[in-house]
Amino acid sequence: MPIAQLKASRDPVTKQIYVPPRDLVADGSLREPEHIEVPAQGVLFSATSYQNEHYGIVDLDCGSRLQTLLAPGCDRIGERVVAHSVDEKGQARFSHE
Repeated sequence: MPIAQLKASRDPVTKQIYVPPRDLVADGSLREPEHIEVPAQGVLFSATSYQNEHYGIVDLDCGSRLQTLLAPGCDRIGERVVAHSVDEKGQARFSHE
């Protein structure tokens, strides 16, 4: 199954990547970023559950950190995770590979 792509943006000067995308880069220069897509894969940094929903923070391979939804049972911190689809709102649900 293919790995989903997340919408992102990249600072053309520093090459910093922002997920989700931004309209302007973060250094206050009012520079517009390039719009790109990055693979929805990385390493699970933290995980928690609240009201029967699972959430985590993923260190994406592109260098960004993303708060996201997790599949049930996806709680092995430090292991690789991927998302195979992204919904119409741009939200991915990650699970262990």
